[in-house]
Amino acid sequence: MEDTYVHFKEEEILYFCQSLFAAHRLSVFYINQYGEFEFECVTSHFQSSPYYNNLKFRIKEYTYPVKVVDIPRFFSYSNLQFFSIYLKETKGSIVVGPCIHTDITEEKMNEIMDSYKEIPHKRALFDFYHSLYVKDSEQFLTIGLLAFYTIYKRKLDKSLVLEQNKELESTLKLDHPDLELSKGRRDLTFHSNLSHERVLLHYVKNGQVDKLSNIVNYSIFSEDELGVLSKRSRIRSEKNLMITGVALICRAAVEGGLNEETAFTLSDFYIQQLEEQDHLKEIQAIMTEAVYDFTNRVQEARANKYSRTVTTCQHYIYNHLYEDITLDQLAQLNHLSPNYLSSLFKKEVGISISNYIQGERIEEAKRLLSLTAYPISSIATWLNFNDQSYFIKVFKKHTGVTPKKYRSSFQE
Repeated sequence: MEDTYVHFKEEEILYFCQSLFAAHRLSVFYINQYGEFEFECVTSHFQSSPYYNNLKFRIKEYTYPVKVVDIPRFFSYSNLQFFSIYLKETKGSIVVGPCIHTDITEEKMNEIMDSYKEIPHKRALFDFYHSLYVKDSEQFLTIGLLAFYTIYKRKLDKSLVLEQNKELESTLKLDHPDLELSKGRRDLTFHSNLSHERVLLHYVKNGQVDKLSNIVNYSIFSEDELGVLSKRSRIRSEKNLMITGVALICRAAVEGGLNEETAFTLSDFYIQQLEEQDHLKEIQAIMTEAVYDFTNRVQEARANKYSRTVTTCQHYIYNHLYEDITLDQLAQLNHLSPNYLSSLFKKEVGISISNYIQGERIEEAKRLLSLTAYPISSIATWLNFNDQSYFIKVFKKHTGVTPKKYRSSFQE
């Protein structure tokens, strides 16, 4: 069912931003498709803060290039809370915030100030935080849902929004002690979304060095955490988390084809390097180096595992999983006869080309099922399983469970 989208003219976008600002006393920005701030609905006091320009820079960093998402996207840094809504027609984003979810305690304020210790105007920073409106997580979520409904005329299921905004979910009341434990868990790069961890490990396993910058270019530690982690005990905590990260990366690299002895030797080396560091930026640099090192080595191992012909076929298949792939296409790509290519591929890989393609599509389906809420029927169609019952049959053959059961295992 398509959204009933309100077609905004420029002056209507401004009116919408001004109305949000007036109703909730929250700053509202509109960033166009080129990353430019077209409208800024803020108080004059807020705009005069020495931290205002830095705030705009961070907002732009989080929202541009724009990500096409069909729900409000919540994000935060240094205890400042925001949400953004993508406008399909203009390809720009409306950003609401910052606010804070609870009053900033003296202890928390000291931690925030510590993270800015090389920046002057600490008193101004104190005033900046205490000038912000307090909106608890439920209130802020409701404002986001209402703004989205005004634009798209579509009611969103709160649980779906929370599922795809783990950072917001972690600030709401948790109903189970295991969820309390999960709240403190850190990913290797982003700190609130397990899907990013899975994506990163997938890139390592497949030697996709060119994809790493999409994740690693973001700081492993947010500014908020830099203040908290200035104490020695928290340095130890982050070392432990990064050591766990190295172990996960090592395992993904081995699964991707890296020699076990090489992988374990690298793991020992980077863990030793992490243990010797006493500063967060050094820990971050070593972790980033480890991610790239493992991924580069996997890429080399995978490139050398098969002949160029077979590797060319594998790369083509991976890049065209959502398209129709035929033996004739692959043969033409390699300037070989279909029969010879089929024989060569099976000899090197151990399975036929058609079975390999099917397996790769199932792997892609697994990723979509675990990381998105897309309908199973759509995933089947996108991956060229035009018969949904056949898709379910093939999926169960490869995984031992149905697509529905596989997805539910990530939602428990």
